[in-house]
Amino acid sequence: MVRTDNNQPPGLALAMNTDFHNSAQAFGKVMTMVKTRHAVAYHFFNEEGTRYGIYEAIRETYDGPLSMATDLMVWNVTKGEITERMAVATHEAWSVPGTAKQPPRDPSLPPVMTDFIQQGRISVDDANAGMVKEFSEKNGLPLK
Repeated sequence: MVRTDNNQPPGLALAMNTDFHNSAQAFGKVMTMVKTRHAVAYHFFNEEGTRYGIYEAIRETYDGPLSMATDLMVWNVTKGEITERMAVATHEAWSVPGTAKQPPRDPSLPPVMTDFIQQGRISVDDANAGMVKEFSEKNGLPLK
């Protein structure tokens, strides 16, 4: 599939699909030649305006299992099967509650903050005092 609706001159569009990159048809042919268990098409604009044309072009030369890769796509590969799925993620994820207690910090590890950072630190303990006391009491934490 050679697109000419992306403001590229036709000659450049053809070269992009045959010289700089593989065409979808060439990708399909290679996947057929190597008899892949599952082909994964990537490094292409996988969006509404392109994915279906690219899919159809790959299918001209390859009829095996095929994934059209996108962000967060995951493949679980075993000897017996290849399973495609989408990772479930959020940029606003919070910790998941569990049964394990957080272990204490290992005192043999270096400090988390460097001396340089510590020297620039200011005390805001007075501003935090009431909130820290209330939270500590509510959650059974020792007061600092």
